[in-house]
Amino acid sequence: MRSQVLCYRSGPIERDPAASFHAKNSLDDVLRDLGINIIGDTFEYLKLRKCPQDVYGPKMKKLRNIGLVCEFNKSEMLVTRNFRDTRSTTFIVAKPLPEGTGGTTSEIVQAWFKGVPKLVIIGPHCEVLLDNSSTFVFRMITDRYALVFNTEKDVLDFVRKHIKIFRQGKDALRKLILQIKRENPHINDRPKPLYSDEFAGETVIILGRPGAGKGTQARLLQDLAGFKYFGSGHELRRLSNKVPLLGESLSKGNLAPDIIINYLLAQSLLRLESFEPIAIDGSPKKPAEAINLLGFLDFLKRKPIVIVIDIDEELSRQRIVQRCNCDHCEISFCGTELIGGNSCPHCGSVLTVRPENADPAAIDKIMEWYKINVKETIDLFEANGLVIHVDGNRSKDEIFRNILEILKK
Repeated sequence: MRSQVLCYRSGPIERDPAASFHAKNSLDDVLRDLGINIIGDTFEYLKLRKCPQDVYGPKMKKLRNIGLVCEFNKSEMLVTRNFRDTRSTTFIVAKPLPEGTGGTTSEIVQAWFKGVPKLVIIGPHCEVLLDNSSTFVFRMITDRYALVFNTEKDVLDFVRKHIKIFRQGKDALRKLILQIKRENPHINDRPKPLYSDEFAGETVIILGRPGAGKGTQARLLQDLAGFKYFGSGHELRRLSNKVPLLGESLSKGNLAPDIIINYLLAQSLLRLESFEPIAIDGSPKKPAEAINLLGFLDFLKRKPIVIVIDIDEELSRQRIVQRCNCDHCEISFCGTELIGGNSCPHCGSVLTVRPENADPAAIDKIMEWYKINVKETIDLFEANGLVIHVDGNRSKDEIFRNILEILKK
């Protein structure tokens, strides 16, 4: 009789249960089709016991704040019971948060699952590896029985390929992972082929019309040269999960309030070591934001380079209409062949069209605020001698080579 195959699937709840890993993932249905049973994470366990995260979290925080240690310990037993239920798991699929800190609870989890095969998802742009300062995450990634994957699709491909081994149980899977790591000791590495010490401490601001390829170029700097990435659109979409009114406003083509952009940028910059380069995608969009950012960068002793990717309004409109997005990879695709629910070639997620890109009135508003706000912001940077223009009517690879040449001068 074949033994039962169990998967403990654990990932971030973020701040919105509807956006959590257990609520939005492409793993569960496929794994179940392969005969693998899912053991839900702590948040699902809490929900089953009628104490969901949005109740449990504030309750525990309040107990800490008023110093009721014994009561806190009794309530924390919910988590401990969940660990007991998962000790028999065959393997773990883990998806840590990029900005996670990895406190005491994480260390307990690590000890509890010692020796269990781990398939760790670090994000399409290696965000967990680049941005997570937690010792816990690095202990997980360097665990003897851990393999690193960029996306859920990569995990599913691995499980499908080795499903016979998975069905043989935990010991067989451990042997497989050890064999893979013997054959390729660097399998968990994610080297940046274009990394250079010449980029140390660089602050690159990439501006241009909508559809100019700002995000594409910033992500290439992240993926190939080891730059940190800040994208106002990416950060605002995440924040919209917590603040629905913000998401509603952005979907109509409105700009985010200055205070939010200033806060998000300052938070990202303060996390950097002095040697770490950063690519800022599409911010600031207003002169007041630019003045604030320049003052803050001066305080941090960082001198920015502002790269403006030039395209005309006609091409900008054309690309917006044709643009579809992978919300998981945070990559945009421009091309009519990709519109209509096709899958992302990188992670397999369904491509979507954002509301503001499908609404003519919203597109008109986006074009107008570019002329009124972004153009003035670029002029302000020009007056400070910080701007270099590049021709956006070329392939993304040609533009990227041009940007690298600028940064190495």
